[in-house]
Amino acid sequence: MIHERSKIKVLERKKKFFKFSKGWINKNQLKPINYKEKNIFNKIKIFKNIKYVWGGKSYKGIDCSALVQICYNFNNEYCPRDTKDQIKYFKKKVKLKNIKKNNIIFWKGHVAVALSKKKLIHAYGPMKKTVIMSIDETIKRINRTANLKVIGIKSL
Repeated sequence: MIHERSKIKVLERKKKFFKFSKGWINKNQLKPINYKEKNIFNKIKIFKNIKYVWGGKSYKGIDCSALVQICYNFNNEYCPRDTKDQIKYFKKKVKLKNIKKNNIIFWKGHVAVALSKKKLIHAYGPMKKTVIMSIDETIKRINRTANLKVIGIKSL
């Protein structure tokens, strides 16, 4: 099985199909290596329910900052690995009342991505997986359980 964003070398072309080392694939299933999505976080939900692993960066396990970084890497763009560096890297500040899809929410040592004005996705250690939650409830929960407040919200 080929995973999304695998790199393959095309050996032969026939009409709608490309041959590579493991067989043939429909050309509609391929994108050029320099392809960029208009929405960096377009595919972020494929990580929903993936196990939380501190330092993890794959479908076998992922942490919060890797979730953000992988979306950028899939899009052939750079993003720092750690939350403390990501908050410095993204420059455009957003107020909580103006939050919208694709804004990035930071706590000390934690990061989440807004899916809408009301929902976010994050690889969340206490729940041991990547989850979609209410933004307001997540902010309250992290404040209550870890005594951490939001330290920044950034837009791309």
